[in-house]
Amino acid sequence: MNYLKHILLGLAACATISSCSDLDIEPKNIISGSDIYSEGGITAYMAGLYGRLPMEDFNMTDDGGGKDGFFGWNCIVWDMVSTGESVNRNQTGLYVPQKGYWSEGFKVIRQANVLIEDLPQYVGTLTGAESWIAEAKFIRAYTYFAMVKRYGGMPIITKPQQATGDDSDLWVARSSHEDCIDFILEDLDYAIENMTANKVAGRANRYVAAAFKSRVALYAASVAKYGEMYNYSVDGVQVCGLPASRANDYFTQAYKAALETEKGGYALYEADADKSENFRNVFLNADKSSESVFVRQYNINNNVHSFDAVYCPPRMTTTYGDRYNVTLDWVELFDGLPLDPATGHLKVVDEDGNYIVFNDEKELFANAEPRLKGSIMIPGETYKGVCLDIRAGLIKENVDPSTPIAKFVADDGQTTTAWSNVDWFKNNVVVASKNPKDGESYAYNGSNLKINGSDGPTTGGGPATLTGFHGLKWINTNWTVAETQLHRGTQTWIDIRYAEVLLNRAEAAVELAQNGVTTLDGKSLLDDAMECMNKVRSRAGATLIASTAELSSTTPMLQERGTGINSFVFAPNKGLHAVRVERYKELAFEHKIYWDLRRWFTFDTQIHNYRRRMLAPFMFVKDATVDAESGNPVGKYIYETRVCERANNSLSFATKNYYDQIPNGQRTLNPLLVQNNQY
Repeated sequence: MNYLKHILLGLAACATISSCSDLDIEPKNIISGSDIYSEGGITAYMAGLYGRLPMEDFNMTDDGGGKDGFFGWNCIVWDMVSTGESVNRNQTGLYVPQKGYWSEGFKVIRQANVLIEDLPQYVGTLTGAESWIAEAKFIRAYTYFAMVKRYGGMPIITKPQQATGDDSDLWVARSSHEDCIDFILEDLDYAIENMTANKVAGRANRYVAAAFKSRVALYAASVAKYGEMYNYSVDGVQVCGLPASRANDYFTQAYKAALETEKGGYALYEADADKSENFRNVFLNADKSSESVFVRQYNINNNVHSFDAVYCPPRMTTTYGDRYNVTLDWVELFDGLPLDPATGHLKVVDEDGNYIVFNDEKELFANAEPRLKGSIMIPGETYKGVCLDIRAGLIKENVDPSTPIAKFVADDGQTTTAWSNVDWFKNNVVVASKNPKDGESYAYNGSNLKINGSDGPTTGGGPATLTGFHGLKWINTNWTVAETQLHRGTQTWIDIRYAEVLLNRAEAAVELAQNGVTTLDGKSLLDDAMECMNKVRSRAGATLIASTAELSSTTPMLQERGTGINSFVFAPNKGLHAVRVERYKELAFEHKIYWDLRRWFTFDTQIHNYRRRMLAPFMFVKDATVDAESGNPVGKYIYETRVCERANNSLSFATKNYYDQIPNGQRTLNPLLVQNNQY
């Protein structure tokens, strides 16, 4: 049976055991062994726990009525708006967690603890009892990590608490951050040793536990190395921060756990000859991909999401739409684009400061890294039967494309001057005042040219991309527009990909090598890091790393945006910069980069007085034609790069947000909980 079906049965089983709609269980003395401790009962019950894991998936959001930030449908408010990956018109500020994942997590932990305590007595009588114990420890570790990475040290509870009538009997103080990490790693080590190797979609095995351990240990190592400034102790307990002396230990654990994952037979998805299509299919074919290590499946009758309806361009969905506006800052990280080496920005003007003219809407992206083309929608390409048409305006027919045109607005990351304040622009460029879907057009040679294209951007309000880009990763392009509705999404979410494991391994190896550990278990760490990264880059169609010298370099980086290729991503030196840029490109839009910036402790410098940037295409009306099949105009283009015309607010990540605020309601219930610093 597919494990998703078990999850649905498990949800029903948990509901039967509990009188609560949130699936919490009754006190353990009510649980009957005949109800739970049989092969079918424990399978369904455990599947119910998987259904409540705090997985950062399509339904993770701070909006839409979810539980503590999870299990909500309205995914407009997501962490990618904080990192320079994307923006949308509903969420132009930073994502700062508000819901406070806490009580829901301890419900899952309590249920896991019940199994961990009770199952040993069934060893020898219940098939696979030892493995079930290990699986329950994986679930406990997974849930604890969701809270520890948010808050630091947490109360460690290893047994189901029993009500005594005295609330103080249930109070547990926060353990140190270090003790919590070590507790999680111990649970994962037990899981790796005792879980089955069988692969079932949506369920962990020993190699999933190893992959997850590589994530946890890498997080811990980074906090130990980079987070000392934000260490915080109360009454001798370091509730935030890890000892710097543990960094190499945690990096080593991350590296070895990634190596252990290799034994599971996972591999990068490389089924399609076209590398851009192949990268897109990593996500569309998640259920049959060798790259999917740990996933969450969906079912139209019980467990769905609304990602496509909310995030597709408006013309490609029956409702909502346009919330997936990828920033120019992120796009410029990719190989094959014409970039100015001095700034790292797209080179759209010549040496005299006049716009470079491109022959059509595709030319700018012609040589771009295929992974980029698999991650964003490209103008002139067709998705869901719709040919993407992106344009910020039209240059009137009295202007010949050979005319030198000076750049409209400075691209310095701060200038927010409106185009309407530029005299040449006012006199020679036509922009739409309505939504692109209204089809506002300009008459020329018997044709009506859509002014802002059909897919934006626009200087007016309403649905339209704010950045000149629409995202593609995760979008179900097999659906028609009519099928793209709210509460109908069923494509699988990949929580852990083999690509992430390779990058975890590479990062740990480079960190160790730069910290003086050059070999481990007979492997040259820099050689291994280069091999891992080149596997990812080769699949992506990117330029390969030529030498380990690129990774070993400790030459300091100038941490300032707009000062060179890939300068948007901050790192202490060139070797680590290469690793971090690769993660930014490969793992974007997967709820990974937000946590990377937090564990690297670069969030407050990289996202400081930051204004998102856009790409604005303008087409020359002179000699333009209309494509008969798509109805889109065809002509020559110039491109404006600048701070977004809309959503141009300045963003700064506050250092207090490296650790979330302990929910005050929980501190009222448990007076032993000390608050984090700066709150």
